[in-house]
Amino acid sequence: MARTLNRLGASGVQVKWPNDIYWQDKKLAGVLVEMTGQAGGAAHLVIGIGLNISMREESENIDQPWTRLEDACDAMPDKNTLTAALINDLTDALRDYEANGLSAFVGQWHKLDNFNGRPVKLLMGDKEVKGISRGINEQGAILLETEEGIIPYLGGEISLRGTEG
Repeated sequence: MARTLNRLGASGVQVKWPNDIYWQDKKLAGVLVEMTGQAGGAAHLVIGIGLNISMREESENIDQPWTRLEDACDAMPDKNTLTAALINDLTDALRDYEANGLSAFVGQWHKLDNFNGRPVKLLMGDKEVKGISRGINEQGAILLETEEGIIPYLGGEISLRGTEG
């Protein structure tokens, strides 16, 4: 999704682990994937994408910095072009994932990772871990550099807020 938006004129679009799209340190989109299936069998996915296209600026109920596609693009693509490009590129990415797994995407993730090399806070329920984000591994875990070394985490949400100290 980040590659597609960059190609369509929203240069500087990046990713935030595990499932957000950012532009200039502000949330532009979120992705939710629901999966069902049996181990070793076919998986069935429902993929939901929420993309801020042209939200009103007076959205006071949002508790994090956000932006919209019309601010990120030099020339806003029409909605049909945008939708077709996202569907086609997602279809290609899913085929690539099916053939090669996540390892084919790790290098691309590192190039687009908005938080790589930055101090972050990982929130996992009541637990917090502070460290330096070092990308993801081939299982999709975020890699945090802490006093104990680089540790992978598979769950949680990262934030730049409250990382000092």
